[in-house]
Formats: sequence, structure tokens, C-alpha cells
Amino acid sequence: MPAQNNRLILLYGSQTGQAKAIAEEIHDNAEKHGLRTDLFGLELTEKKFDVTKESCVLFVCSTTGDGDPPDNASKFFRRLKKKTLPSDHLAHLNYAVLGLGDSNYTNFCNCPKTLDKRLQELGAKPFYPTGYADDAVGLEIVVDPWIEGLWTAVRKQLGLPPESCAVARETVSMETTNNKQPPGGVTDSVDPDSSGETEGKIDLKNERTKTEGAEKNGKHNVNPESDKVRESHSDLEDKEIVAVTSSEDSTSDRASMADIDATDVVEKDAQILPPENQGGVSTTKQSAAGSIENTASDSCVDATDSKITDKSENKTAEDTSPEKLEGDTSDSKNRDGPIVETGPSLRVSVPPLCDSGLTLPAKPAPYLEVVFHPEESLCVEELPLQGDCTFPSAATDVVMATVTTATRLTRHDAVKTALDIGLDVSDMCFNYEPGDSFGVVCPNDETEVQDLIDRLGLTDHADVTFSVKVIEGTKKRAAAVPAHLPARCTIRHALLTCMEIRAVPKKAFLRMLVEHTSDAVQKRRLQELCSKQGTADYASFIREPNLRLLDVLTAFPSCCPPFEQLLEMLPRLQPRPYSVSSSPLVSPDRLHFVFNILDIPSGSGRAAACTGVCTGWLDRLTRHRQTGVYGDLAEEDRVAEKMDQMSLNDPLKIPIYLRTNTHFRLPSDLSVPLIMVGPGTGVAPFVGFLQHREKQRELSHNAVCGPTWLFYGCRHRDRDYLYREELQRLAAAGVLDHLVVCFSRDEPVAMETDGAPPARYVQDNLRRHGDDVGRMLLDEGAVLFVCGDAKNMAKDVNEVIIQIVQKYKDCTIQEARNTVFQLRQDKHYIEDIWT
Repeated sequence: MPAQNNRLILLYGSQTGQAKAIAEEIHDNAEKHGLRTDLFGLELTEKKFDVTKESCVLFVCSTTGDGDPPDNASKFFRRLKKKTLPSDHLAHLNYAVLGLGDSNYTNFCNCPKTLDKRLQELGAKPFYPTGYADDAVGLEIVVDPWIEGLWTAVRKQLGLPPESCAVARETVSMETTNNKQPPGGVTDSVDPDSSGETEGKIDLKNERTKTEGAEKNGKHNVNPESDKVRESHSDLEDKEIVAVTSSEDSTSDRASMADIDATDVVEKDAQILPPENQGGVSTTKQSAAGSIENTASDSCVDATDSKITDKSENKTAEDTSPEKLEGDTSDSKNRDGPIVETGPSLRVSVPPLCDSGLTLPAKPAPYLEVVFHPEESLCVEELPLQGDCTFPSAATDVVMATVTTATRLTRHDAVKTALDIGLDVSDMCFNYEPGDSFGVVCPNDETEVQDLIDRLGLTDHADVTFSVKVIEGTKKRAAAVPAHLPARCTIRHALLTCMEIRAVPKKAFLRMLVEHTSDAVQKRRLQELCSKQGTADYASFIREPNLRLLDVLTAFPSCCPPFEQLLEMLPRLQPRPYSVSSSPLVSPDRLHFVFNILDIPSGSGRAAACTGVCTGWLDRLTRHRQTGVYGDLAEEDRVAEKMDQMSLNDPLKIPIYLRTNTHFRLPSDLSVPLIMVGPGTGVAPFVGFLQHREKQRELSHNAVCGPTWLFYGCRHRDRDYLYREELQRLAAAGVLDHLVVCFSRDEPVAMETDGAPPARYVQDNLRRHGDDVGRMLLDEGAVLFVCGDAKNMAKDVNEVIIQIVQKYKDCTIQEARNTVFQLRQDKHYIEDIWT
């Protein structure tokens, strides 16, 4: 019987599901480390758990909005922040926090940081250093080693003995790249293969047989490198890959999670020996681990160094066949001579990684079963959106808004195409303010879905009704059917409306794909990409180019995962948020928003060019109704417009809902000065601000209005100057006191009067008007609004504001940073930014 003091409570605060998925991973793996865990969402506080009665708790928490807690954690945080709580309220509690965030945003990991601080204020004691995972560079870089070190820390906190070698040996399992029996020496305590077939799974034997036959007939070509690599792997097809699963954790406690290195190797999970050693299991654990550590470090450096060369070659790639997807080097070497590697790619690795042992994530346990109902007919148009599951940050129900206008705001030769969409919201309760954001519930691209169906061999089953249930006896703990799946559905409908098929595959996803890849070389490469030793390759060839599932399947043609495991691994299709660019005082029944149509080129592993999920859908949906402010619609658009004239009176509706984040709003006091920074489509909410302010001035004849400044920028004055006429009208009417514009790609006409070069970016103009900006911010109580790109613009603007404050106050840089931080705290520096 397990000890009674081995209980750990897992609590998660999750907005889009990432924190929940990580908490579930910890929950699933806790038992093999001798721990009993209970898993709850933070919304269940005082229903399923009470932190005042717990002694050992682990929090996994993300941040949303402007540093706010996730929706499911808001109640918990409100209660935790009560000022009446005594300083020893949680003196009995020992805890650890794993925070998720994105360093592109200023309030990085604000929610877990606030949680950590407040818990200590109430007397709680951390037993393990807090981890802050950064989605901007890859959550796994911190999450994986943090979880590895967690087990030792938890057992120590609970007074449990260290995990012994005997415990590790009890979970040894052997894996092979084919159906051969593993070599001798394995004890009877080997765990059964959790990926075995279960009743009720889709039987695609015929389809897959056809696929295999197609491969034999040359329909799925493998590039010449594959044969060469196969040779360099010491006849990998004829050797067995040996995996050792170990629950022993050799990670020592770390003083700070900042010291975590993604290349650190811990002796646990699955270890795959290098090809030359795959004939047996190494019995010398220390030497095996040492070998892995050395090769992992070298591998990451080597892969990173070669990344730039590889990507520069891929920028000009036009052939999207599997052979040409990544780094085809067939022309750079003698086919009859030795292999000359030019660097790693998505499909090909080079030494030392291809020769090293690998430490893999735990194999995900299947837990869903698909049951077909061919006798049932299903009208998918009548199904509730994503099973009527609540959408993230929803302040209202989903309503169907009618599209009234679609206007292209950019010239045909602009780098990006911007669309302004007008919606009729007169028949619904949709009360918004300028600056609010709303979500658009969009589907995936139908062509992409069909390509995925064809690639998976699901064509004959695509429109057959099915239901989903949890596999009886599954090893996955807290297994449940995803709430966003309708009770009755079809494969096509699920892929089209419920599943984020563009999501970058996580390492656990790749680990699942390994089990469904028949080609030995392709299987080995997928193992490398999901291993600790392949962290650099995963970042370079999967995460950074934002590959989708279809790209990976195209690159590895022998991989064919079952549909039910896609249901398990693919996250929920998320609505896309947009800022309102209109005022309800001007048009109470109308709502406008603007966006750039996102064009994603092929290359760098991407099998084909595509557009953004939502922006591409809205463009295709409204193409026949689009007009252009420049009057230069492309000829194909004019033809489409003429052909669809007869349908102009048909209502065109899209599902939307108002979001909860209401921090980006005009101050109620009209006398407060406004400083607005919004290049590109970031100008959208400020158009609504100014239209609203104009109407407020009309309604309040004696009101004193503060000065308004707008810093706007784009590439070209005559190609992509958004809302140009409207902004100039507002400036002429005195509503906008200062319209300061810049054009980053236009040749400067003349030097500025002070001899300085013309401003190219909004931060240049902010610096140039620094005295005015500093005076308004620090002496006149102005509110600074920044909207647009988070990766570059928002960071640059923040640095310029710090410089302006330092100069205006004549203080040190640290004092200036503290002042800017206080401006944010006091809601005088507000951002609405995105990546």
C-alpha cells in the first residue's frame, strides 16, 4: 500500500488549455513516482478543494489580457487578495508554482508572479523554485526540466525516501522500430505497450494498405538522402531501438529556475541508444547518462549554428514535394561518394545528434475511442458551435452578425492587404465601447481540411456520423471527452470547426507520431525532434517556422496517426480577437474592425503557402462584396463581384461575441489628455476613440476636452495609409490636435528642420516630441495608449518612453523604469498588443 503522506494537489488556471494540459501531464506521471494527486481547476475553489486545508499544492497558471488571471482563476484570485486575510492565513501551506507567459508582453507571467508573492505574504512556503515558461521562445525549454526536478522536490517535501534504482527498473520497457521481439535480459515486470489496439477504433486497414502500396509504387518518394542516412545509421532498419523508461530522477534542486538549461539531461522517461548500440541495453547507467549529456550539448550547438544557412536556402524553395521541403542537399554531394552533410533540416539530422542516445518524453496513453454510426444522418449546420462549450474571455453569448461592408484600405501593390469589415448588430444585445475587443468564431480552411483527410486516409469516413467515448481501463488519469466536441459529429466537421489543425505540434504530439511511423529513418528523426537532445532542432525546424500537422505529415510520409489520437492531441480551435474601430455613439447599430490578411509562404518546412485561419476566411467570405478606397481591385475580384451581384441581398453572417477585457477604454473625464500610438492596423481602436470624442463634444457643449495626439506609421504614404481621409478630417475638425505620421519605406523628401533624418517609425516621432510627451504624462495626467505589434513596436515604444521620462525628470534609468512601471499600475500607460 502506498504511504498516506504522498498526496499532492494540482491546481491550474488556464485560458486556452495549455496550463491545463501541463497540469494533466504532471497528474498522469505522478503515480509512477509514488505520489497520489488530485487535479482541479482553480474555479472549483471551496467546492472541490480548499487551500486553507491543504499542506502541499502545485499551481500551474497562465496569464491573459493585460497581465490578468485566466477566467477560471479570477474568483480564486479575488479571494486570495482580500486585505482582511491575516499574514499567517496559509502558514501551513507548502507550494510550488509553474507560470506560463509570453515575454513579448510587458506583464510577463504577471499572474503567477502575483500568486507567488501573495502566497508568501499569507505565510505559505515554496518548496521548489518557481518556473516561468516563455511561449515566445518555447514553453518546453523551462517546463520539461522543471517537471523533471519536481519529483525529487515533492518527495523530499512529503518526507518520502528518494526513488531507488529498483523503482526505475520496475518500469523498464523495450521499444522497437519493427515488430521483432526485443533482445533478452528484460524482466517480467515490463509494462505492456500502452499504444496497443483497442476495440472501437477506426479500421483504416484498406486505406493504409493502399497508402503502403502507393509508397512501393513510388507515389511517396523519399529523397536520396534517406538512403544515405539509412546507411549511416548502421542498417537501422535491421536493428531494434531500445527504450528504457525510468522513474528515477537525478535532478538536484536548483537555486533559481533562471538557471534551467533546456539541454540538461535527466535520467528518466525513454532513453534511446545510438544506432551502433541498439543491439542491447546498457547496464552501466552512469556511463550511458554521461554519453547522453555530452552528445546533447554538442547537438544543440551544432544545430543552432547551422540554422541560419539552412533557413536562407529555404527562402527560395518552390518545390513543395517531400524531397524538397527542407534542405535538399542532393546536388551538393557526389551521389556515388560519401555523404557530405550541409546541415540539419526537418527531415535530416547530422552528427552528433544522429549518432547519440536519446531521452524521449513518456509515451502518451490513448484514451479516446471513436464509434461510427453510419445508420444516422447528421445535419452539421444545425450542430451547436463547438458543442456549445463556453468560449475563452466571453462576456456575451455568441451572436450571428450580418456583414454590411467589406472595404480594402490598401492599394493593390501594398505589402499587406488591410480589410475593414462592417457588421450590423442591431438585432442583438451587443453593447460595446470604443477600444473593446470581440471574438470571431472562425472555421479552418476547407481545402486544408480536405488535404488532411486525404493524407490520413479518412476520405471514406469523413462524413460518417460518430461519437466519442473514453476507453475503458485507459492509463490516462482524469480522461474525458473534449467538451468542445459535439455529442454527434463527423470527421470533417470536427477538423473544420473544433480542432486547431494549425497548432504547432508539441513534443508529446511528435512522440505520439513516432508510434505510427513505419519508415525506420523517419521514425528515428521524429524521435530526435521530440527528444531532449533534439531541443535545438525542434526549435529550429518545428516551433520557429510554426509548422502545422499537415506540414509534418507531408515531411514524414510513412507517418499515419489514427484520428482518435488527433482528437486527444490537437487543441481546441480558438476564436480570433479583434479590436473595435468604431463608436456606438456614431453608429449604435454598426460595428467596424480592421485586419491585415495574413499571408504565410511555403518553405522552411511549410508544405504549401496559406493565409491566416480567420483573416483568410473573412477575405474569401467577403471577396465578392469588397470595395477598395483606391479603386484598384484586381481583375479577378471584379469578375467575382460581377458574378455574385445576384447574391448581394443574401445575408452574410459571422459568429461573434464580446470579450471581457475592457481595460483599453477612453477615460470618462474628457479633459484628460490622450497620447495614442498605433502603427498599421494598431490605429483601429483610435479611430473609434476619436469618433467617440467628437460625438461627446457635440453632446457636451461646455465640456473642456484635453489635447489629443496620434502617432501613426505605415510603410508607404500612398499604399497603406489606413483611414487616411478620416484621420485628416478629424484633425481638420479639431478633434485630433496632433496627427504625427511616418512612412518607413518611402524615400525621405527632405531633412527635418533640426537637421535630423525624417522619422521612419512611431518611436522616432515619440522621441522627437519627447518634451511634450513627458510633460503630458508626468505633469498633466495624460493616458498613453499603445496598440499593435508586441514583438518589436511595443518594446521599442516602451524603451523610448523610459528615455523620455529619464530626460524629463533628470533621473537615473532605474528611476525612470520605476516611474513607467507606476504609470502602468495607475492605468496611465495601457496596451492592446498582439504577436
